[in-house]
Amino acid sequence: MPQFVFPLIVAVVVVIFLIILLTQGYVKAPPDHAYIISGILKEPRVLIGRAGFKIPFFEQLDKLYLGQITVDIKTDEYIPTNDFINVMVDAVAKVRVADEPARMKLAMRNFLNKEPAKISADLQDSLQGNMREIIGTLSLRAINTDRDSFSDQVMAKASRDMEKLGIEILSCNIPGSWNGQYFQNPKRRLHCQS
Repeated sequence: MPQFVFPLIVAVVVVIFLIILLTQGYVKAPPDHAYIISGILKEPRVLIGRAGFKIPFFEQLDKLYLGQITVDIKTDEYIPTNDFINVMVDAVAKVRVADEPARMKLAMRNFLNKEPAKISADLQDSLQGNMREIIGTLSLRAINTDRDSFSDQVMAKASRDMEKLGIEILSCNIPGSWNGQYFQNPKRRLHCQS
């Protein structure tokens, strides 16, 4: 009887070890998150919409949100246009982490384990600065009559900065209708002051 005790204890220990390994090491990433497993290997493993294993105590699991994020680009103060008319503009940008591996690595460095609201807040200042630069180069008439061109210019300018952060801009729009009511109704999104 004593000769069966030792192999039984070894078998129980192995089973317990396997259960711990499976329960603590199995991870399943949803399609809107990247799970980054790092620690043992030089390059981290990235799981998107699939399952994998991490070695407990030796590897770490971090998360990166990949879904669409809305960034409200509001100018906090009046900005002078090219024809010296002060305006306030409220725009909305839709962004996400870029799919390309090199740009995703940049996003990992900047936004790892951050919630979408925090990512939006981090991007807001940069996008506001880009919008201010474009407003300063355009006349009020150009902003008012060709909002698509204005949005395209803001998007093109901001894209260069966002690429350095691993972010892709999907769209940039100024909500609301563009007509003479902007100058008469202070509740509209574009406010002017001469």
